Amino acid sequence: MRQMIVIIGVLAFALVLSGQGQGKGKAKGKASESRDTTDVAVSVAFSESDQRIMRDWVRATPSSQLPPGLAKRGDLPPGLQKQLQRKGTLPPGLQKRISPFPRELVGRVGPLPAGCGCDRIFLDGKALIVARATNTILDVMSLY
Repeated sequence: MRQMIVIIGVLAFALVLSGQGQGKGKAKGKASESRDTTDVAVSVAFSESDQRIMRDWVRATPSSQLPPGLAKRGDLPPGLQKQLQRKGTLPPGLQKRISPFPRELVGRVGPLPAGCGCDRIFLDGKALIVARATNTILDVMSLY
């Protein structure tokens, strides 16, 4: 009877260890690395106070002193305007037409989360938050 319990214990232990195998595929030997990393999703968007501050700044700034991305508004074709939406991608042709936020406006609005890898830009009368690496549009707001 005692031998039977020892054998069952050894088999159970062996089954537990066999369940932690490397598996098949490209991720062999990297199982412990993937378990140690934790992905954290950060939502990046314009707050209501940021929106109010930016709209007030645009109204108070003479049109001759506005960045090119704000001075020329509404000149994009309808197909490109439709692409300027949240979770869309900034088209490569428009990357030349963007304008960064002026320093005085950056100082007024809240900071972006550290390490998010994104920028605030102006394009066609809109303010956008864009991820640098992928050119993904994280948030859009119309300034007029």
